[in-house]
Amino acid sequence: MAAPKDYYKILEVDDKADADTIKQAYRRLARKYHPDVSGKAGEDKFKDINEAYEVLSDPKRRADYDRLRRGFAESQSRRRGQGFERVAWDWPGEDSGGFGSIFEDLFSQGHEPSRPYSQTIPEETVRITLEQVARGTTVALTVQDVRECVVCHGRDRNCPRCGGLGQVSEPRRFDVTIPPGIEDGDVLKVGDHARLKVEVVPHPRFQRQKDNLIGRLMVSVPVAAVGGEVPVRPLFGEEIMVKVPRHSNHGRMLRLKGLGLPHRGTSVKGDMLLEIVLRFPEPFTAEDDAMYEQLKNHHQEAGGEIHAPR
Repeated sequence: MAAPKDYYKILEVDDKADADTIKQAYRRLARKYHPDVSGKAGEDKFKDINEAYEVLSDPKRRADYDRLRRGFAESQSRRRGQGFERVAWDWPGEDSGGFGSIFEDLFSQGHEPSRPYSQTIPEETVRITLEQVARGTTVALTVQDVRECVVCHGRDRNCPRCGGLGQVSEPRRFDVTIPPGIEDGDVLKVGDHARLKVEVVPHPRFQRQKDNLIGRLMVSVPVAAVGGEVPVRPLFGEEIMVKVPRHSNHGRMLRLKGLGLPHRGTSVKGDMLLEIVLRFPEPFTAEDDAMYEQLKNHHQEAGGEIHAPR
């Protein structure tokens, strides 16, 4: 009786590897040896990879396979007479089918149709910008789609399409619509084939707070003192003029209604919140010095109180 295939070696993992390690190894090797990548030369390797993953990804079938490997190794050691302690294994003798029939049972169950394939749904990640959050976007996603073999349905171990596994893995492309207002960390289900996790990349001008956009607005001290308008560039679109009320202190918040992000699934939009940050006009001249010196002498308030950071 020939030794059973070493599925751990085929997937290039240790026989103590956990389920995640096995899945990662399978995905890496399946991409590498897929016929679309490796051509006809990689077909046999690709079949072995799928065969190994089908067994090792199923806890019950993996346990059966591990017992098969241990039993075969023990049988071989007894035959060679190398002095190993005799161990009783709960396997049928060779006259009743032996390891060969057990190995076949891992796949065909006596050439009956193979049971439905249980596949862990992969999760992919896509990174999008705040601008794409505001308007929505569409991204292309390619996943390995496992389908039933229409040639043999798992009944023919010599099937040129699936090698008797009953299913084939093929790349499938999806155009996934990401709706406006989606949040960082949201996961979209792509049919029964994959999940798409959305990450929103940091923006140089705004931070997101639910549906609101928060930014810091630089305002010169004279404008903050007597009031005026300053140009502001929203998340997208042309500049708008924003009114700064007179006597605006550092840290004052200005709210611009409806210039935030859309609430997912609705037409309602959040607001843009701008925190005023005071700065002196540049260049600072001797005339400016004299004017501020006059203001300091005119106002006796020296300040100095301490407030906790907001």
